[in-house]
Amino acid sequence: MTSAKLSIIASVEEVESLRNTRRLEYKQIENVGKVDNTDSPNVFNGFSTGFKQISISPGTDGVNGTDDDLSTTPSVDGKWGTSDDLIDTSLARDGYSRQIAITNLPGGDSIKKVEVTVRYPASNGAIGEIRGVSYLNDEFRIAR
Repeated sequence: MTSAKLSIIASVEEVESLRNTRRLEYKQIENVGKVDNTDSPNVFNGFSTGFKQISISPGTDGVNGTDDDLSTTPSVDGKWGTSDDLIDTSLARDGYSRQIAITNLPGGDSIKKVEVTVRYPASNGAIGEIRGVSYLNDEFRIAR
């Protein structure tokens, strides 16, 4: 369970760092299909929906928890992040999967709930599940 907790903390800290360093705009921190890339210097596809295997590599976009985390080579179309990319399952953490759910809270566009759920191998072959929740506002802080 300790490794699962660390995965949650790392995910939450990465989301905050993406905002704080302005690598992503606040409006881009969303799940796939909800990202607003308008006037943003970097195009972001969003955090994966549903449970995905946790990778030891952030993929070509450099962000953990996205659809390209296990992609190593663009395939036939020569483009990254498409369904024909080659997947390298050796990059996956065996038995661990993660879901990152970003929810805009009612009452404005200034705060989001970031919910990270990790499934992990528990004792006796069972699958454990642990969840961490954080809140993200649209005020960035410069990391020093």
